[in-house]
Amino acid sequence: MLRFHVFGGVLSAPFPFPELREAAGDAPVDWTLRVESAPAPHVETVPVGRDQLSPGVEASLVRTPTGLRLSFDDTGTFDVNDRGATLTWYPVPGIDRELVRVDILGRVLAVAVHERGILCLHGSAVALAGHGIGFLAAKGSGKSTLAMTLAAHGAHLLTDDTLPVDPVTGRASPGVHSVRLWTDAAERFSELGDWRVGLSNKRTFDQLPDAFIQHDAVPLGALYELVPVVRNAGEELVTRTPLAPAHGTITLMTHSKLGALMGGAESLRVFDYCASVAATVPIYRLEVARGLDAVDRVGEMIVGWHS
Repeated sequence: MLRFHVFGGVLSAPFPFPELREAAGDAPVDWTLRVESAPAPHVETVPVGRDQLSPGVEASLVRTPTGLRLSFDDTGTFDVNDRGATLTWYPVPGIDRELVRVDILGRVLAVAVHERGILCLHGSAVALAGHGIGFLAAKGSGKSTLAMTLAAHGAHLLTDDTLPVDPVTGRASPGVHSVRLWTDAAERFSELGDWRVGLSNKRTFDQLPDAFIQHDAVPLGALYELVPVVRNAGEELVTRTPLAPAHGTITLMTHSKLGALMGGAESLRVFDYCASVAATVPIYRLEVARGLDAVDRVGEMIVGWHS
């Protein structure tokens, strides 16, 4: 079994994860991934939620007597047991292994850490002046590009796409340091090393320079809901508006990584996690001029706010 750093812990898996950095062979394991050739066994289940991931592809989450079961139409079924420590995959035959890794590093591990009381947000984040700065947004809003820009201006990349937060301590853990960017954005960071063409034809940087990334958890300093807007000449490139805790709680719920999958009682747990974070961490609406030509100046301004 191989071992990899992820979400502030160590994942043990039977196949490589090029998106992750390898851990020492004797590193304590937080999550163990197992692969079974047989179909997922029948168990009594209680529905939790469903979510449409793409046209024709859905995921469903149910509670079982021993944990949670997450099923994807395209990659198979994952049982999350032992308070999230054991992940058992029952695969769909012939599936693309990269697609499986995306599911594992996204929703499967998010379910596993949810079982441990950790909130996963859909966002990218950096560490700056000893604090975590997170950017929450839907796909295509530029959160990865903005995080990488801040890293180029002296910050350190904490995570891309999934931000794990402890709602009790307010600390954010390093997540996945592999970054996927569209070609025009990726060309701005070509000096960072080799890349490959991944899903959606994005350029994927798997092994960023060690000095570019944040390896340890940090207290959250701020969370920003990233809203790209069209700016006319002479208007502010970036503006931030603080949100009251109640508004911030709803904003965090909107950007929960697990989204509609967390229904029923689980949604109440997520709400409590979000409310705890919003009570202690400043949350802002961040309106940013749309376009790559402004991103460096936007990054400089944000660094100035937190330096």
